[in-house]
This record gives sequence, structure tokens and C-alpha cells, in this order.
Amino acid sequence: MNRSLSYRLLRIFSSLFLILITFWLWPAAAGAQTALKVAIIDSQKAFDRSAEGRKVVAQLQEKEDEIKAGIKQREEEINGLKLKLDSQKLTLKEEALSQLQIEIDKKEADKRKYEQDSSADFNQLKAKLIKKIRDGLLVIVDELVKEKGYDLVFDLSSSGLIYFQPALDITEEVIKRYDETATKK
Repeated sequence: MNRSLSYRLLRIFSSLFLILITFWLWPAAAGAQTALKVAIIDSQKAFDRSAEGRKVVAQLQEKEDEIKAGIKQREEEINGLKLKLDSQKLTLKEEALSQLQIEIDKKEADKRKYEQDSSADFNQLKAKLIKKIRDGLLVIVDELVKEKGYDLVFDLSSSGLIYFQPALDITEEVIKRYDETATKK
């Protein structure tokens, strides 16, 4: 199945799902003579624009720069050894050349291990920091749900919503409250 067809089918099923949910909830809301209170949040925007989110991005950038510097240092060591090997091929004995090649191989293995370990550590740190912010944002959203009586809160970043009334967007309020909560800690 080509991508375009899969995408269209996904859109159709998503639309049908939203329509079914709406019609399923509509009688309950009509029977109770109350309309559903709906809110929208853009969690990506809240992450990007909150003070803590910006700190996390800076922290991750710093860690990435540190990893790149470590990789560069290892590459320079390897290149120095390779240059030495090339320049002294004719003057060094076979045993010395073999030792130099073994050292190059060890440095290359060390570099690959450093890259793998650093990548795993970076991904773990990233997941931990993002989870901390996401959990904090969810606490604020939960407070707003209780405070304002929302029945549904959609995340614009992942819901597939195509249109909504801007008045339903609570992202700025969530960012403000999250930043206030984060500065108190």
C-alpha cells in the first residue's frame, strides 16, 4: 500500500472516529441539557515556550556539544595515529607497525563505544527531562480541568484536530501556571 493511500485511510478513520465519539457523547450531553466543555492545548508549544522547556533544550544542547567534542577528540587522536603510521611506514619495523595498527584499532573501537554509550545516555537524559516537564504540564492541565470544569482536553500536537476555536486554547495559561510552579520549586 502506498503512503498516500495509507495517509488518506488514516485521515478517514480518524474523522470517522471523531464523528462517532461526537455522536456517542452528544445524546448524553443533550439529555443532561449541558454542552461539553472542551479545551485545546498545544503541548509542543507549551514545552518550547515554557521557561523549564527552554532550560531543558539548553541542557540537551550542552550535552550534545559535550558529546561532539568527545567524538572530535577521539577522531583527532585516531587521525594523528594514522598520519604517524603513514609517514613512518617505510622506517618502522613490522612489529612497530603492527603495534601502531593495534593502537589505531583500539582507539576506533573506543570511539564507537563512546558514541554508543553517549547516545544511550543522551536519549535517557532527554526522556527523563521531557517526562518531568510533561508530568508538570499534566498537573497544571488537571488543575484547570477541575477549576474550569472541562469535559475534554485535546492535545493539538497529537490529536489530529484540523480546526478549533482559538478561545478553546489553554496553552498560554498552562505555560504561565507551569512557569509559576517551576519557579516556586
